[in-house]
Amino acid sequence: AASRTALDARALATRAATGRGRRRDATATASVEKIPRGAGATGERTLAVCLGKFDAMHRGHLALAERAATRGDVVVVSFSGMAETLGWETRLPITAPSDRSRVLAMWSGTTGAAVSEHALAFGDVRELSPEAFVEMLARMGVGAVVTGKNYRFGYKAAGDVEALKRFGEANGLTVDVVDLVPARRPSSAGLGDQVSSSRIRSALSAGDIDEVNEMLGREHRVVCDMTGERAANALRAAVDRNLDEINLSLESAENQPPSDGAYSARVYVDPVSTDTAVSPRTVSVKVSYGRLSIDRADVPEIVSARERVAIDFIARESKVHAFSVSGRWNPNDRT
Repeated sequence: AASRTALDARALATRAATGRGRRRDATATASVEKIPRGAGATGERTLAVCLGKFDAMHRGHLALAERAATRGDVVVVSFSGMAETLGWETRLPITAPSDRSRVLAMWSGTTGAAVSEHALAFGDVRELSPEAFVEMLARMGVGAVVTGKNYRFGYKAAGDVEALKRFGEANGLTVDVVDLVPARRPSSAGLGDQVSSSRIRSALSAGDIDEVNEMLGREHRVVCDMTGERAANALRAAVDRNLDEINLSLESAENQPPSDGAYSARVYVDPVSTDTAVSPRTVSVKVSYGRLSIDRADVPEIVSARERVAIDFIARESKVHAFSVSGRWNPNDRT
């Protein structure tokens, strides 16, 4: 069944298409659900939302949250189902879905405000005109909007930040536009000089984990879902055969891993979703042939994993790692 927000979005889309005035549709928009505030928010401050895609949750996105924290309680508003609705090829996200709460907890510590997330179904709002979209935000309890200067919104991305300011003022919303955050160095692939999800994907594909971590503002974490039969069998085989190396299929990865190579990393077994503590222990992790390989002696508790194994990639030790005749990785190869 469609949600009240979805129904209202369609009513607004109809208004935009027929040209009816806002006052005539006041009763149709009365059922919009309020955007929920995060834990720790008292509700006494203005509801300040950050608008964007937030796939990577990178430093540019953090800059939006930092500005929003000066306005009130921060909610990152993203759009779910965009690829499916637009017919784009689906791909692994940059930040694992199960890891987003940890990143939000990190942002809360950085901004000094409770930062939470709320997703709107893209299919429910895609046909809204820019004006109707801003009207909907106002009815959802939003008092302030923060976004980057390249943000586009509304049907066929017809609205820009100037339209956002104009419609925001008409609906009593404060609108802040934040400059794009520059990356450490210009993109060699023509992807712009700013921090962006496209640049992070490109760097992951190249195995440039230093570039990835610089743009994220944290170590890139890959999360492997251990609840599947294949993952459970890999751990069981390691115990039954007393194997020295644990091999996890990348099919269990929730998000995009870096390209093949040997990396220094931190490994967490069944981490608490909001735990931001950093392990002082670093180990070597190999990515090759569609798998992640971890020395069992380095992380002995890994065979007891029940839900997830998280790997924070610190640095790349070698681009290509070699295997001996026995098939074991040769740690002395640094080609």
